[in-house]
Amino acid sequence: MRQRSNRALWLTLVSPLTLALAVAVVGPGSAQAGAGKVAWLDDVVQEVIVEARAGGKAGLGEGSTATRTAGRLFAREADEGLETLARRSDALARTAHRAESPSEALLQARFNRLLRPEPETARAFAALAPAEKRVVVEMGEAAQQLARRFPDQAEMMVRKLGTEGLAAVRVYGDDVAEVVVKEGPETLGVLRKTGRGGWEFYTQTVLPNKKKLVAAGLLAAFLADPDKFVDTAGRATEYAIQQFARAGVNIVGAISAGAARGLESSIGDALAGYGLNVGVLRYLGMGLAGVLVVGSLLVIAGLPVRWMLRPITWPLGLIFGKGKRKPEPF
Repeated sequence: MRQRSNRALWLTLVSPLTLALAVAVVGPGSAQAGAGKVAWLDDVVQEVIVEARAGGKAGLGEGSTATRTAGRLFAREADEGLETLARRSDALARTAHRAESPSEALLQARFNRLLRPEPETARAFAALAPAEKRVVVEMGEAAQQLARRFPDQAEMMVRKLGTEGLAAVRVYGDDVAEVVVKEGPETLGVLRKTGRGGWEFYTQTVLPNKKKLVAAGLLAAFLADPDKFVDTAGRATEYAIQQFARAGVNIVGAISAGAARGLESSIGDALAGYGLNVGVLRYLGMGLAGVLVVGSLLVIAGLPVRWMLRPITWPLGLIFGKGKRKPEPF
């Protein structure tokens, strides 16, 4: 009798734990706990790629005959949860002013367009939190976009991009994917810190001069702290102009800025000889120099200089010409 009561007590204590572990390991919600959700996301993205390549619905059911890639796509994120991935994706979207909060009904409709809504898949998706649903849909749509444009390279690209790279593809377009895949995931920091403007500076100015910048140690410095070199509008900072010039790279637009600084410095030196190196006089001198340059261009073009002086001579003529009368004819 005592043995039976001890056994009943043991079952009372152990059964809830056993049931919880069974649900966490083998139940339909196995992909719903912690990093298991990322593994389920991995399955979803792989099936989306297969469906996009085949042009039909692949599905996640047992009867699916779609050919999937070997190994996991999101190995780097294996120990993270979907909530962490969602926060990271949202932060990237905010830099591009593309953050959104779709309704759960809209997320369900978008998910159904990605995959055939099989019962087990539908239950797993329905059990996710709203932010988790959003990141699953966004990752799936970005992977679908890549699979349609790069059908033979999609799995490789997604593996190198990771979830943050897929978020960047969704926000900024699939042209970002090619650069990230080639140059490495550390380039995503440029988008994260400086947005599209800084990214264009990176692709149009930094990468074409990559060898020179690597030799000068500036490429690593740029990737580590891009907002020190460029603002969110894509304009090079004074620091970037100076550092790139030392590496033998002239930034477009920096020459005119340097010329203006050189002109101001020259005028300041000239005025200093007379003890007149005052800010106002320096700027007046620069303005006069600009007028002379425009006048020279008019002469070279064969145009009369009086055209340039018309805004000045016309008002003066109105003021001082009022008292004059035309001579009366005889």
